[in-house]
Amino acid sequence: MQRGWKAAAMVVVLGGAGAASAHEFTCEKRIHVKGEGSSGGGEGPRVTRFPATLRFQYKVKNIHPKSESVANSVEAPLLEPYGFRSPFSTPLAVGVGKAYEGTFEVTLDSLDACQALAASDGKADGNFDSPLRVKWALGETQCAARVSCCEPFVDCELACPEDDPDCVEPGSPGAVGASRNAGFFKVHEQALGQCLALGRIDLGVARVESLEQALGLLWASPGLDRNGAVRGEADARRFELAREALVSSCNERLFGADAKRGRALDEALRALRTSGGEDAERLSTELRRHNEAGTREPLPQGFDAGKATPAHAASLAVDPTEPGRP
Repeated sequence: MQRGWKAAAMVVVLGGAGAASAHEFTCEKRIHVKGEGSSGGGEGPRVTRFPATLRFQYKVKNIHPKSESVANSVEAPLLEPYGFRSPFSTPLAVGVGKAYEGTFEVTLDSLDACQALAASDGKADGNFDSPLRVKWALGETQCAARVSCCEPFVDCELACPEDDPDCVEPGSPGAVGASRNAGFFKVHEQALGQCLALGRIDLGVARVESLEQALGLLWASPGLDRNGAVRGEADARRFELAREALVSSCNERLFGADAKRGRALDEALRALRTSGGEDAERLSTELRRHNEAGTREPLPQGFDAGKATPAHAASLAVDPTEPGRP
């Protein structure tokens, strides 16, 4: 039996908090199979001997430069049926530059038990990520590390299941290149500036021509317009689509685009430039998946993204959306 390796594995990301939030977290996750090695985000251990005890190690860190951050909840939905309880008491107040660490263990008696856990994420591919979700008042961040359930002496990364069109085999011609998500671009002003240096980006709800406008789209709340008024549900969905389209445009300009990502971006831009927004939620999900797919890949040689400057980036942000634009 051979199992596929998903190209869209989840990685540590920054949360999508609005500029008004006084909280900001990152989380890290490592998985240790007792008696074997451990792994951080992205590639994880392949479990081939049973019973196997998986030890999940979590670290939640406050990255706000000036203020204490408070997490209202810490969840791992995939592990809840296995007795998961947050290793952190919530609400969790974390001081500037501080972090908290915790652990959780699961014992899997057999390959079938491992594959049952893997299938609980909705895909019977033999892999699971069990993301940890850290939520605060205006944002959320997630981190995950992959575990693969394998038969002994079988390399379960070699082949993709026939019924999984999104699976990409390592080293294959269809493998994705580098990409970065909204959390990356919202704090890396230099990378975002290099993207905009190649010309403005027309996103239907906004024409993004400056660094301040791009940061505004990445930092602003989808639920509130630039005047503080509540956006309607359709407008909020279009805003979220515009944000992912901006990120995808920068991924394409800076790192190149695989065929699937290019087609998804074209469709999203067409939807944003017309009055129709019926597919906004679906397109946002698809673009977000493509934007996250290559976050484990190294940036092209010679590309300098600059330092992460979250506080300064947030201070520059100016929401560019124009109410009433198609």
